[in-house]
Order: sequence, then C-alpha cells, then structure tokens
Amino acid sequence: MTEEKKRYHFIDQFRGWAVLFMVETHVVNAFLLPGLRDSLAYKALDFFNGLIAPAFVFIAGFSFAIVAERKWDDFLRPGRVFRKQFLRCLQILLVGYLLHVPRFSLRHLHHTLQWGEKNIFWGVDVLHAIAVSLLLLLLFIPLWRRRERYFFFLAMAAAAVSLLTPLLLSLPIEKTLPWAFSGYLKRLPYSQFPLFPWMGYAFLGAAVSRLWQESRRAGSEARFFRLLFAAGASFIAVFLILTLQPFTRIVLGSFNPARPIFFFLKLGIVVMLLSLLWLWEQKRGNRPAAVTAVGQESLPAYAFHIAVIYGGFSGPFGHSLAYLVGPTRSWAEALAMAVGLILITVALALAWHWLKKNRPVVAKWVFWVGTGLLILYMIFRK
Repeated sequence: MTEEKKRYHFIDQFRGWAVLFMVETHVVNAFLLPGLRDSLAYKALDFFNGLIAPAFVFIAGFSFAIVAERKWDDFLRPGRVFRKQFLRCLQILLVGYLLHVPRFSLRHLHHTLQWGEKNIFWGVDVLHAIAVSLLLLLLFIPLWRRRERYFFFLAMAAAAVSLLTPLLLSLPIEKTLPWAFSGYLKRLPYSQFPLFPWMGYAFLGAAVSRLWQESRRAGSEARFFRLLFAAGASFIAVFLILTLQPFTRIVLGSFNPARPIFFFLKLGIVVMLLSLLWLWEQKRGNRPAAVTAVGQESLPAYAFHIAVIYGGFSGPFGHSLAYLVGPTRSWAEALAMAVGLILITVALALAWHWLKKNRPVVAKWVFWVGTGLLILYMIFRK
C-alpha cells in the first residue's frame, strides 16, 4: 500500500473509541436521574467522559497533519486540492449546524431564528470546534508556508489559546458580538465547545503528528511513543504537584479544560492513550476491526447518535428523546440504553463502511437521495 493510501489503524481506533464512548456520555447525560449524579461512581465516570471530547478534537488535528504533509505543496495555493479540503471542513460545519436545528422545519427556523439572539441553533458544539479549527489549520499553511514555522506556530498558539481562555470567559463578549459568533469565543448556554480552549487540542494534535511523522521517517517511531507517553505522564505529575502543594488551594470542580491546569492534565492523558493504542496495534494489529470501521466513519456515526438523542423528530412539536424521556432513568436503564445505541451505531457504521468500499456508486446515491429527502422534509414541514 502506498504512503498516500496507507491508513494507520491506531488513529482510526482512537477515533472509533472516542465516538463510541461519546455515545455513552450523551446517553448518561441525557437520561440518568439527577439524584444519582452525586455518587462517586458518577463523578469517576464523568471525569473519564470528560476526556472524550479532547481526544476527539486532538485526533482531528493529528489526522489533518498527515494530510497536510502529503499535500503541502497543493495547500500552498488555492487550487482544486485546497478547495476540496476547504469544502470538507465546511461539510463538517454544516453537519454541526444541522444537528442544532431545534425542529426540522425551515419555516419554523425562519420565524424563530434571530441573528443576534440566544438560540440553540447558534450553539457551538464539538463539530463546530473541529470544523473551524481545521479551517484555520488549512488557512495557516499558505500564511506560514514553511513547515517548521507552521508547526512551531501551532504549538505556541495552542499554549496561548489555553492561557487566554480564562480571560475571554471573564469578558462580556456576548454583549458586544451577535450570539451567532460569541459562542465561538467563550462558553455560553448552548455553546459548550468554544474555540478557546478547544482549538488548542486540534493545534497540538497537528504539532504532535508532525513529530510522529518525522520519527517514522527516521525509523524511531517506538522511541517517539515512549517519549510521548512519558510527556503525558509528566503533565499528570505536574498537575498532582500543583494540586497537592499546601500553599495555594486549587478547586478541582468539574475538571473543565477552560482552566489551563485541566487543559494540560487532559492533554497528558490523551497522548498517553494514543501511545497505548499505537502499542496495541504493533502487538495485535487491526483489532477490534469494528472499532476501526467506526473510526473511519466517525462523522456519520457521531451525527447518527446525536440525531437519535437530541434530534427534533419526536412528538407533535418536534421534541427530542432527551426532552421527552428526560433524566428519569436508573443506572441500569441508562447503561442498557447506552449499550443498545452503541451497538446500533456500530452496525450502521459497518454497513455504511461496507457500502462505500464495495458499492461506491450506490453509496453516493444513498447519500444524495437521503440529503434530498431531508431537504424536502424541512421545506414542507410546518
């Protein structure tokens, strides 16, 4: 297999596991009884689930850097290859906005949506953060032009993004900018994934990917992942030293990465997990293959489970299952629902992956027919 076509299974595995655990995260958050959320079990699970989004954004940047290395000269000018990559980023952004439509009706959206007012449609979710981060990664290439300057800038910019986040949170940005844009700069209602700090994970993912690719070319890939694992462990060690020191009390709270100390803690765990998955691939190959397929179809898999839980298809007024069912389920019920939705998501991802690989023409027809039906549904629904 040529370098151009080669896939790295540990990357697909990383992305696949992130999607599947994201399904569990959203099911538990949507349906678990509030009274059960004070338990130690929930807090432990909540900390683990808080690693999923950083992992998802990080691996998006990591994967982009692989494409950038292969197509660097093409990305230096706005030609066909550059436009194609640009449109892929816009596609992710479009899916992000579609998943935030409160009711799948263009008429309803037209009458309720105001440019400068708070609305769930303007909410910035993980797909918005990934799409805009990838757009910036792409646009920075013709700006910096030289690889060394580009990737050094990304590493420095990521650190600056993390350090600037608390300042942006303290500023009343939403009173100056329209609501459609302010959610990209700070965390607001409906906007849980502003670019500050989330694009920092994408930038660092790209920078780490560059170092990994250099190590591959030098034949020192195993050494690189040992050092990466050690770097992640050092972030955790620094976090423990800072939290255990007796001079300044650090409130742990929800481990929100908007605070730099938690940003780098989660980054450390993410790169350690990536290193372990690389080692797993070296020892076991592409296993489990189903998770790899989910990773390769991460966008439709992500969109499907979000549409099931939060999509405005249910009830006479287009409510979501999260609204209709609500946080009313026990641990056993919520986890059973999570497992069920995970299995359905895997099955659909495998089916779509098989169709794209073995019947690409049919897959294109299915995509465009499905897109057309959705547009018609939105046009004619009241």
